[in-house]
Amino acid sequence: MTNSESATPRTCSHIRKAISSVAKQWFARRPLARLLSTLLCSIIIVIRPFSRLGGEFAFLVLALKELVFSVQENLAQQLELTCLNILGALLGIGVSTLAKYLASLAGRDTTGARVICAVFLILICFVAGLTKSRLVRLQLSTRISCFISTWILTSDIGARDGVLRDSGYFLWVTLSAAVICLVSLLLMMVVFPGSATNFETETAATFATLQECLSASLYRVGARETKMEVSYYRQLYGHLLQRSIKLNESYSQAAFELRVGRLSLHAIHPFVSIVEHLRRELAWGLGPVKPLRSAPGTPRSPTMPSSALPGTPYTPRSRAPSVHEYFSRVHQDLAFVSVIEPPALELANKIVDAMKTVEHLIAVTFHQRAPGETPQAAQSVSGSQKAAVDVAERNLVVARDSMREVLRHVFDQVDLQQRAEGKKAQLPKEIFDCSLAAIALLQMAQEMGKALKVAHQVATLYEENNTRLWYPRISLSWLGVPPGPFISDDSGDLVYTSSGAIDGDLQTDVGADERLTVMEARQGLAERAFTFTLSHGRPVPAGGLATRYRHHATASVSKMSLQLNGAKVWSWKFWQGCVGLVWSSEKIMRARVWLAKLHRAFAHSSHWKHGLKNAIGVTVLTFPAFMPADSYGRRWFQEWRGQWMTISYLWVLETNTGATWRTGYLRLFGTLLGAVYAYVTAIICKTNPYGLVALVTAFDIPITWIILKTSVTPLAVPASVTLPPIVFAQYTNPDPTTSALKLAIVRAVMIAAGIVAALVVNSLLFPRHCRVLFLSDTSRTLGLLSSLYLTLSHDMFRVNRTRLHDERRKTLKLELQIRSSLYRLSALLRTMHNELSLLPKPLRHYRDIVTTMQKMLDLMTGLRKIRENIPRKETVAHVFKERREFMSCVCITLYACQNAFRARDPLPQFLPSARHAFANLEAQVQECIHRARKEEPHALGLSLVYAFAEQEVMQHLVDTLEELLEQTGQLFGTSAWLTHDTHFSRTSTVEEGDHGWYSTFKFDEG
Repeated sequence: MTNSESATPRTCSHIRKAISSVAKQWFARRPLARLLSTLLCSIIIVIRPFSRLGGEFAFLVLALKELVFSVQENLAQQLELTCLNILGALLGIGVSTLAKYLASLAGRDTTGARVICAVFLILICFVAGLTKSRLVRLQLSTRISCFISTWILTSDIGARDGVLRDSGYFLWVTLSAAVICLVSLLLMMVVFPGSATNFETETAATFATLQECLSASLYRVGARETKMEVSYYRQLYGHLLQRSIKLNESYSQAAFELRVGRLSLHAIHPFVSIVEHLRRELAWGLGPVKPLRSAPGTPRSPTMPSSALPGTPYTPRSRAPSVHEYFSRVHQDLAFVSVIEPPALELANKIVDAMKTVEHLIAVTFHQRAPGETPQAAQSVSGSQKAAVDVAERNLVVARDSMREVLRHVFDQVDLQQRAEGKKAQLPKEIFDCSLAAIALLQMAQEMGKALKVAHQVATLYEENNTRLWYPRISLSWLGVPPGPFISDDSGDLVYTSSGAIDGDLQTDVGADERLTVMEARQGLAERAFTFTLSHGRPVPAGGLATRYRHHATASVSKMSLQLNGAKVWSWKFWQGCVGLVWSSEKIMRARVWLAKLHRAFAHSSHWKHGLKNAIGVTVLTFPAFMPADSYGRRWFQEWRGQWMTISYLWVLETNTGATWRTGYLRLFGTLLGAVYAYVTAIICKTNPYGLVALVTAFDIPITWIILKTSVTPLAVPASVTLPPIVFAQYTNPDPTTSALKLAIVRAVMIAAGIVAALVVNSLLFPRHCRVLFLSDTSRTLGLLSSLYLTLSHDMFRVNRTRLHDERRKTLKLELQIRSSLYRLSALLRTMHNELSLLPKPLRHYRDIVTTMQKMLDLMTGLRKIRENIPRKETVAHVFKERREFMSCVCITLYACQNAFRARDPLPQFLPSARHAFANLEAQVQECIHRARKEEPHALGLSLVYAFAEQEVMQHLVDTLEELLEQTGQLFGTSAWLTHDTHFSRTSTVEEGDHGWYSTFKFDEG
């Protein structure tokens, strides 16, 4: 009895929790606003005075409510959606009305009238497809223009009395749907007040994640033992990367919303770049470790064997089995570690405290003020926050200066201790690990100093400003075009890219296919204008294209002038020479090359191709609507409402095949579900308005749950759209001649036909397969990585540093392009699995490739920051040959992988070994440093720590390159000529490394 009595309260508690969970999900602003909008739209359809305003198209109120004006999360989004889509609808109504008026002048149902309507519809759909692909934010606006134009231009062609009547119907339908959704959200905002903006919350949460990552990585400072799994570190850092990307997305959306508060989101926008910089410094300085090469305390570079000849390179280090074995060994308390660890941990703790201060300030300053809160209370809050920021900034500066002072003299103490103990000067690998961690902490301290300054400004603005309405800053970014885009770095440089197009088709990036090659430029210069004047001329001079244009234009003009002097006036030879003279002038030549580039850009533009697919599909599907009135095709189109086929095509057609397939099959299932429910509703309710309104509203409950709580939204939307033309048929057409069953089948078939047409067109006409795009973009990204490393090396080898600012801008621009490219690759992977392909899609390997390239970008960013402070005489000037060899190995490896992805060809079996080149470079650098310290015991100072940190980053870069080669070989294989055979003993990787070669051929262990 006692057990049953105790079980009853637990059961009641679970029931209450379940009910509370369901209530929280449904008794919220957006779900209830959606249900209210559906109820109101259904009511105005069944009430005759209102439905007459929409004529036979009154039922489209529900369709537009779901497709275009659906209730959003907050008022700003809803206002934006309403304004943009009403403008799109008005544009469609205006252009369609003009077309119908011009068609009415040609006569009712004449050939001219049908041609005018058809041409206008095709042009509208082409421009809408081009705009939809180019301007992301106008997707729904372009679709509603096509939606309305399809209905208007395929009905009553050439009828004078139908020109303004149909336009008035669609104006009422559009405004009704928009106003009902907006009013529904406003009513629910009164019942459920509060803010739904998430950018400030995500910013604070990202600083919390940064604290967790830094706290979990502090064992790297002293090479201490850790009990955490390496997979946990990688998962944590991956989560931080996703948060950093999402932070950029959230700001790009929230910056163009109406806000009420004391602060604008622009005040905390600098935190976006600061978070990215902190993430990169954690990645290259304190990131997850790979299995280390040897036990603690062992030298970084092994000594040469006694049998080695002079000049023989050092043998690469052997690998340890796992990171756990490394940390399970007894840690030797090195002098360097014991000196550097206390101030490093102190600095790390101050960085964490600064992050907590910034996180708390964001949460407090963006919290909505309570109704009874006075301005004095708000000023008190801001004053306490400013005091906390000042304290954190002072503590951070003290810890940073202490750390720099310790690093400046740490090797003096280590050398003295080793000389006192009589030890041979060796460099254990802990010195490199701890040097890198220490430099990363100094860089993070610099970034957090900037963050605290921004936080102080935010607190000051919070104190000075009153609660107000913040308006969005309208720009091209609002339409979906990224802002010119720029990034900020340590020196405050602003770097602008040429274009922000998502697909990058009109860009002129390095390696873009649209650029003219040198041979094409030469062919352009050697066209007809030069064939009869420069057939025996001099070769093309060296220099840029401008020099070549000027040289050939000058030579051509002088020779043609000679020809004109010997020709008779007004003769054919005279006119031929005049035309040739103008055609070969420098300005015309530049214009010709510019037009050729423009033509090639348009020919390869995915936006133009998408517009063509939009127009071609609409042309084919609406062709029966423009046939003569007595033709079978025209009667079939009008009876079966072929407009739904066209509209379904426009809504399913996406910019790539993967997204189209996913949207297509989900919409097919949704259409079937909606048709079945509509038939059941029509059978039960017939023409009863109360029953129809109740069942339509009830059907919106599962539809709302699917849209808001699942990732299969394309399944729910067509189910909701299929419902009104079936259940409200008798309200829009009082004398129907079609049964409910046939009507349901016809509507479902029409919508399904449009979906299938979109799938076929996107798969056969200009297909954009995500797999092909991924491989091509990966090749381009590897080329950008190679260019970035070349730029970094070029800057380091430069003797005259007068153009350092331009080189820095170029480097930052390349980093921005690579980050954008990596983001696009991740987005392609999310839709790649939706494609139908006969070839296998190794998505796991593709994800590993993206992760490896992201790691490589972070390491190159770390090299850029570290190389600004290394001793150039000892680490660059005296080891120029070794650095050149290492740079060549890195670039050749990246080029081999780039070519494998571009041509889908296997890797060559042997490539120059970057590990071998790095071993030579490392040994020579340490020898130069040893000589410098021997001549001057206190030489180099803090720059010596930067030198060791650079070598550690380069070691990680070598590991990442070999990881990239291994992954590329798994995808494309190896073009091997030396394979395992009983008659030949295969050389090992170590032996190949001794001779400077790396083998990409891997045997499958049986």
